[in-house]
Amino acid sequence: MNGSIGNNNNKMGLGKSIKMYLTIFVATTCVYMVLYQYHMSRQPLATNEVIKHSDKSSSSSSSFIASYLWSPMGSINATALGQGEGQGQGQVQVQLHASNATEFSSAPSYSIAESAMSFLSTVSLPLSSLLSSDANSNKTIITTTTALTTTTAATTTTSSTTTTTTTTTPKLLTTTKTTSHAHNSMGIVGGVAHKTRPTFVAASEPPPLYIITPTYRRPEQLAELTRLGYTLKHVPNLLWLVIEDANRTNPLVAHTLDRIGVPYEYLVAPMPEQYKLTKRAKPRGVSNRNRGLDYLRANATEGVLYFADDDNTYDISIFEQMRYTKKVSMWPVGLVTKTGVSSPIIRDGKLEGYYDGWIGGRKYPVDMAGFAVSIKFLHERPQAKMPFKPGYEEDGFLRSLAPLDNAEIELLADECREILTWHTQTKKNPAALALNQTRYGHTNLAFIEKMLVRP
Repeated sequence: MNGSIGNNNNKMGLGKSIKMYLTIFVATTCVYMVLYQYHMSRQPLATNEVIKHSDKSSSSSSSFIASYLWSPMGSINATALGQGEGQGQGQVQVQLHASNATEFSSAPSYSIAESAMSFLSTVSLPLSSLLSSDANSNKTIITTTTALTTTTAATTTTSSTTTTTTTTTPKLLTTTKTTSHAHNSMGIVGGVAHKTRPTFVAASEPPPLYIITPTYRRPEQLAELTRLGYTLKHVPNLLWLVIEDANRTNPLVAHTLDRIGVPYEYLVAPMPEQYKLTKRAKPRGVSNRNRGLDYLRANATEGVLYFADDDNTYDISIFEQMRYTKKVSMWPVGLVTKTGVSSPIIRDGKLEGYYDGWIGGRKYPVDMAGFAVSIKFLHERPQAKMPFKPGYEEDGFLRSLAPLDNAEIELLADECREILTWHTQTKKNPAALALNQTRYGHTNLAFIEKMLVRP
């Protein structure tokens, strides 16, 4: 009996010893794991662990850029990553404009990935600060962002200056020339200066697009330009020619164009006085479009031009189709006249005629949004222009491109079986009432009041 009790005590002692050793082992292992994790957390990450996209080739860069393209912070991160691949600490410049700001003209980016980043070259300050700033001071705020540090420098000058800034980033940013403008040089209103881009060096692939948009002062103007601008922002290798029927530029329009971020030229082309005084229909937008043609003859050698009114609606696929136009291309336009569409008539793959609610004896009864023209072809027709004849602007311009055979007209939008542009029209709004300054002069409404466009 005593022997069996002794054996049981020995077994219980052995079990307790094993349990104790296992507990010590597990506790020791946990301590080592905690110490290891702490040690690793204090180690700096290797470069290849930070730059996750360093192994991507240039052929696939567009898909990488796409995820960052339209978010400002995402774009900055993407640019920093792209620069890190080549230099580790590339630089991105974000230029903020104040009243009478020194003008920045950034050379555009030339690949799809570069075009995605081109709008980062300039970011405007809130318009309220522009309109309320001192008209006699020039301020330039430059924020330089690197992969590791951020440096901000503010410079205040009292006279026009010219500065040349060379970035260290290959491809994405090139040498930038900065020039401030005198008050009278650009028709500055209320002491607010804005940028112009006198040159646009386009890439050969994809072929560049030149979008000519006539505009005029009205309550809906900024809303129309904003809607069109954010459509064009999805299209690479594009220069937007915004041409206003006015004697001088409008800082509200310039601020809107800056905020959108599409490469642009903001020009003016007032309607001739003899057409303003007529009691008949006025040839709206003709002087604007002819001014755009003059600009392209002086500054463009290749690519495609397109007249895009600011109140129309566009499927972005039409821009990718039109940019390969050899001479003239055409396609249907929806919401035109009583027929609901204006379109070439195609039979057996050939242009047979035109379908439109109003023919009016026109050889080319098409809508302004329904055709594009090659820049090279335009240079071959130096006399081509748009006539000051209401209702016959499109027909007159296409006639001026003669000789032009129907077989030379390219049929886009699945051989004119799709509608990718629409002649939409915004409801006309009356001019806004003046703000009661006595009651609301010291509220946010005073700032909003300055952003309203009145005829």
